[in-house]
Amino acid sequence: MDGIKKILERIRADSLEECAAIAAEAEARRAEIAERYQKEEKQAYADALSKGAVEAGARFERLKNVAELEARKQILSEKQTLVTEAFQHAVKLLRALPEGDYIALLSRLAAAVARTGTEELIFSPADRARVGEAVTAGANAILAAGGWRAELTLSAAEREIGGGVIVSGGDIETNCSLETLVFQYKNELSPRVAEILFE
Repeated sequence: MDGIKKILERIRADSLEECAAIAAEAEARRAEIAERYQKEEKQAYADALSKGAVEAGARFERLKNVAELEARKQILSEKQTLVTEAFQHAVKLLRALPEGDYIALLSRLAAAVARTGTEELIFSPADRARVGEAVTAGANAILAAGGWRAELTLSAAEREIGGGVIVSGGDIETNCSLETLVFQYKNELSPRVAEILFE
C-alpha cells in the first residue's frame, strides 16, 4: 500500500507542479496580451488624437478661409457703396454749380451732341424755368461760332431728369442728364475713385 500511496502522492505532486506551470504560463500570456492591447490602445488613442488634430486644423483653415472671403465680400460691398455715393455726390455738386457755370456746362453739352443744329432742348421743370432760355442761346452761340447751323429751340416738353438737358431731334434723343453723364463713366472711373477714397 505504501507503494500505491507513494505513486499517488507522486502523481499528485507532479499534477500540482504541472498545474502551477500551466497557471504561470497562462498568467504570463495574459500579461503579454494585456500589455500588447494597452500599447495598441495607447497607439489608437494617439492616432485618434493626431487625426482629430489634423481634421480640426483643416476645418479651422476652411472656416478661416470662408470668414476671410465673407469679410472681403463685405468690404468690397461697402467700397462699392461708397464709390456709388461718391458719384451721386458728384451729380449733386454739378447741380449746385453757380448759375453761370451751370449754363455754360449745359450749353457746351447741348452743342456737342446736336446733329443738325435744329433740335429741341428738353429740361426738368425747374431747369427749364431757371436756365432753359440761357442754355438754348448759349448752345446756339457755340454752334454758330463753329460754323454750324444754330437753330436749337427750347422745347415745351419737360422731363423729370433732376438736372442737365435732353437734346431731341426727330426720333433721336440724346440724354445729357447729369446723372446719366456722371454714371456713364462710373465703370471707367471707379478704380481711380476707389484709389482716392481708400488710400
